Amino acid sequence: MTKISLPSKRQVGHLTLLRQGREISLTEYNALSADEQLNMIHQARGKQKYDLIINAQQVEKLVPQLHPQELYLMINELGAEYSTELLVLASPEQLTTLLDLDCWDEDVLSPVISLYWLELLLNTGEEKVCQLARQMEPELLTLFLKKHLIITRGLEAYDDEDAENPKRLEGIYDVEYSSENAAKIIGAILKIWQGREQQSYLLVMEMIRAESLPVLEEEVYQTRSNRLLDLGIIPTIEARSIYSYINTEAFTPGGKTDFHLEADNLQQPTALLAYGSPHNLLADVLAGGVNHDLASELLFLANRKMSADNIDIAENKSVSEAFQSTYDTLNLALEFLAGTDVAKAKKIFHSTYLIHLFQLGFSLIKNRQVQAKKIRASQIYSFLDYPELLFVDSLLQKPPCLYHQAAEDESSKLQLITSIKELNLVDQCLAQVTSLQKLFDKDLPFDLPQIETEIDENPSLSGIFLTAIANQLLERDFAPTPLVRTDITRLKDQTLIDNQMSQIFHQDISESMQQLAPDCDFFVQFCLDIWEQVFQNIDMHSEESPITSILLFAIE
Repeated sequence: MTKISLPSKRQVGHLTLLRQGREISLTEYNALSADEQLNMIHQARGKQKYDLIINAQQVEKLVPQLHPQELYLMINELGAEYSTELLVLASPEQLTTLLDLDCWDEDVLSPVISLYWLELLLNTGEEKVCQLARQMEPELLTLFLKKHLIITRGLEAYDDEDAENPKRLEGIYDVEYSSENAAKIIGAILKIWQGREQQSYLLVMEMIRAESLPVLEEEVYQTRSNRLLDLGIIPTIEARSIYSYINTEAFTPGGKTDFHLEADNLQQPTALLAYGSPHNLLADVLAGGVNHDLASELLFLANRKMSADNIDIAENKSVSEAFQSTYDTLNLALEFLAGTDVAKAKKIFHSTYLIHLFQLGFSLIKNRQVQAKKIRASQIYSFLDYPELLFVDSLLQKPPCLYHQAAEDESSKLQLITSIKELNLVDQCLAQVTSLQKLFDKDLPFDLPQIETEIDENPSLSGIFLTAIANQLLERDFAPTPLVRTDITRLKDQTLIDNQMSQIFHQDISESMQQLAPDCDFFVQFCLDIWEQVFQNIDMHSEESPITSILLFAIE
């Protein structure tokens, strides 16, 4: 018996997500209700989603119920040329959305892609081509054809005594095409319409003759924009308002009215939500399920983010990342407002516009990025050691991340900032860099050196500090004055016993710096660890010793 693979389910937050699938017979699958089949289709991806659709006995009823973006992602993953059966079953409204999403280069209809789609639609067969003539907006069809042909003579020719009338191309109209391929594809479409949909055919052909291409393109673009607006897809400039900065301390949740007026006509909005996975507090908030209005609002928000970021909404990976980032930003806002109180978080989530919560989450990170930018613009940035340098740079990258230094049991890594836990770690690291600025700007009795543009690297803060320590041990001024190679033996003998750091040396440095700059203990311990590692591995006879990259040496 023929079997098909179905996704089994696990619940994470409000979403039913995939894990290892199993196989059931077609009989079992088709014994399910249409809603149960749709639920499984929504969970699946790519070829598996396609198989679930095509193997359904009532496939002609299932495909028109798919959200157009869900259909668009599936077709792009499979390849449009392999999706003819889906296009045959899609509604004219769904096909219009596919054309809206795929055929435009900003406000201009792409001649290449539009002709490609006309060929795909031709391959769906005469019945579908006729349905499109009857039910698609004539202005849209007119623009798609006008991009590729010119009508040089039409109905008025029947008033002439032109002996060539019986031989004229298309019988009624003289048509010049932009290319041989356009003549082949569009000629076949027009032949079908002329024979079976004469009223629609004559309307479109006369509109092609009457309409100015620039004016028609602008009008169709506006109607396209309105259609996409119904899905929450808006122009990039307008969509960027999602990143409007707000005062996080003055934010007041609430104020939301019903969303259903905008969401009533949005078909199957939950189908797209499983492209990301809510975690932490947001997962608890959504564990009870999502109604149509809330699902629509979440989809609108994710679509707005994708528009603002110029995300390719035909790319599954990009769409998944956009949904995940949306969930993570909402979670950050909820944890900021409610802590770990799930009941409070639910009340906030359901009473506050999600775009406002997103802006709050974004602004929480933006506040930290502003501090990081100030650090990058300051003198100390050029001298930061790698943990602080990577922290600042990672926080300013897109998307912003928290840098974790390598530990004994794990390597270094970058972590997205998705919860208050990570945000608190960011604050801790920012405070540490601020304490270093104070240490080197005010507390230490010397200034940072001028940046040397002619060398590849400037000395690090640890190197400057340890050089000053070395000079002090050698009974010189506490300053980063360059050392000489003959100082190495004396420094090692004074600070290491049996190749281990002297406890007295460690204690003296730690205690004196604790009195001078208690907030910099992390830096002092980092420096002492470097000192011990360097002197343990020093080669007294090598001029390429690692110590030369740490301490400031004048080689003799």
